Amino acid sequence: MVKISRDDNVVASFPEGHTVVTRRAHTRGRVRVAIFTDNDFGKVNGVTTTLTAVLRHAPPDLAIRVYTAACTEQDDREYLALKSHGVPIPFYAEMKMYLPRVAEYIRRARADRVDVIHLTTPGPVGLAAMRVARTLDLPMVGSFHTDLAAYAALLSGSAWLGTLMREFMRWPYGRCNRVLVPSEATRRLLIGAKGDPQRMLVWSRGVDTNDFSPAHRCERLRAGWGVSDRRPAILYVGRVSAEKGLHLLPAIQAALDELRLPHRFVIAGTGPMVGELRSTLREAVFTGVLDRAEVARAFASADVFVFPSRTDTAGNVVLEAQASGLPVLVADAGGPKENMLSGRTGFIVSGDASSWAQALVPLLRDLQLRRRLGAAARDYARTRRWEEALAPLYRTYREVVPFDTRLLA
Repeated sequence: MVKISRDDNVVASFPEGHTVVTRRAHTRGRVRVAIFTDNDFGKVNGVTTTLTAVLRHAPPDLAIRVYTAACTEQDDREYLALKSHGVPIPFYAEMKMYLPRVAEYIRRARADRVDVIHLTTPGPVGLAAMRVARTLDLPMVGSFHTDLAAYAALLSGSAWLGTLMREFMRWPYGRCNRVLVPSEATRRLLIGAKGDPQRMLVWSRGVDTNDFSPAHRCERLRAGWGVSDRRPAILYVGRVSAEKGLHLLPAIQAALDELRLPHRFVIAGTGPMVGELRSTLREAVFTGVLDRAEVARAFASADVFVFPSRTDTAGNVVLEAQASGLPVLVADAGGPKENMLSGRTGFIVSGDASSWAQALVPLLRDLQLRRRLGAAARDYARTRRWEEALAPLYRTYREVVPFDTRLLA
């Protein structure tokens, strides 16, 4: 028996008399992963929340580092942000994308002895990931986080531009060995857009029920909002932008006012619709950008969570709200509806603003119903631990590492 080993680790053994061609990229038993993202960790969104969890829960046999671009340099063991030139994102001038320093990414990935490239976005840094993978002859895993085609169509008002973006996205994801999607809804969307179902794997999201918990409830914050059990806080957390379905909120408020139901909207986040909503949502609270601890406190201090987006692929905030003990209302399209239990932890809403208002009515009128659904939501969130949610991703990293063994007679 002939043993093939590297760095004192046996990687394969075969009977004598066979010719063995073997290739194993990783050393010392660890798979080294470079995650490329256009979302630097200065941003608070679903992508950065997910990637933070990927780093936090990584098992010992995986060495994972995030590669990104930002306005300032940061070079840590698990996080590399190269200082780069930023330009405004079309139709979303409040946010920037950064032009990647491709040659430096290649140099860093070679020095890090990377085994697997993980592309998380088809933006400039994602395209740099493709170049790194091609130059270093590395396998590439893709994960789908944002339906940029739907965003492009909504924000530009051009269905043609959305179709063009959909076709563009087939290019980077089409070069990935595997594509991980956050929901069955997203998987069906990509298959309908000519994606290869054989290469797709659902990688659902999780939540940290210590970081997000009813224990963070703050009565002083509620007093500042001017809410109480008799005047519940209806919370939204996320980008304040058209693709989130927030155009419904003023009409929802008008319907609730007509029913004489006391309430107050609390909008946590920022974006291009802030000015419009400030002028139409009377007495609403706009918190602006919050850090992670402040977001957790806002969740725990609210009474109901609404998420009318029909374009989100996952909606991490829906899990965070439930972990905080809130009943949730989500749209009947996209991935968020897969992250709650309809009728038990909240409601799935279809239709116009009137439907959303009617779904809110029993929750605003009945404190005990809010508490019962909120307790069930907290119990459900406990079943969505990051450790289990991340298992498909970690398994994929291990499976795509080049370790090709062919027996030639």
